[in-house]
Amino acid sequence: MADLHEVLITAELSAELSEAEISELRWHLGLGPKPMEFTIVTDRLPLVTVDEEGEPLPEDRWEIDAYPLLAGRGPADPRIGGVVFSELARREGPADAGWALSSRQVLHGDDLTLLTQLLRWLQERAVGYGGGPACFSCHSRFHEDDLVLKPVSLDGEELVIHEILVLQRV
Repeated sequence: MADLHEVLITAELSAELSEAEISELRWHLGLGPKPMEFTIVTDRLPLVTVDEEGEPLPEDRWEIDAYPLLAGRGPADPRIGGVVFSELARREGPADAGWALSSRQVLHGDDLTLLTQLLRWLQERAVGYGGGPACFSCHSRFHEDDLVLKPVSLDGEELVIHEILVLQRV
């Protein structure tokens, strides 16, 4: 049984991001090469401890198995439907310089811890325009749930998916 989650993220990010941050973010979105160093998603990355044949590797040959979290493109898993994509676009102009990000992905439940790190980083760098609140949102749903995306928030190191209350008129 699959543990798939549809995730939809939108963010407006500061123009002050470093080249290293943009490089790693572009890699996570499937838009650029793998960076030499990771500063956004750093903890609890899977460790490769066996070779292609399944034989144990000596400890000095263990490697971090870093992979981009939001790099999917094309048709989504049929249980989710639609397409998956990620885009990062530079905003120009004196009043609204920065980066616009949108991503719709299908992630396995095992990736949610890594996603939490990426979401925390995005949330901390989200900006608002014209004095407005920071523009950052994430919504998710488990593939077996109804087709309603639920708001996501971060509570410490935990990803919290909120239930939506539906009020019916009597």
